[in-house]
Amino acid sequence: MPLQIVHDFLQETENGTILTLYLSRHTDVEIAQELGRFEDPFDDRNVYSYIQRRYRQLPINQIRLVTGEHQVITLSYMSILAHKRSAGWH
Repeated sequence: MPLQIVHDFLQETENGTILTLYLSRHTDVEIAQELGRFEDPFDDRNVYSYIQRRYRQLPINQIRLVTGEHQVITLSYMSILAHKRSAGWH
């Protein structure tokens, strides 16, 4: 099942901007744990694509994913960017 983000929330901290994404209850938690590591940069499950479409000009430091089961997964946005570059996405 494709990723469905039902709400997002930006929080400014002294360490940078945190983007919290709330996933639908139908999103597979195993898929959520691998977000940012899909081969296709235009895949709906790809957090990088979502952020680029909605927050292109905003410097984001950290991503928090809240799953339908209220599990919180934290990713460094820099690790998503590093994977994007190593996969050859533009």
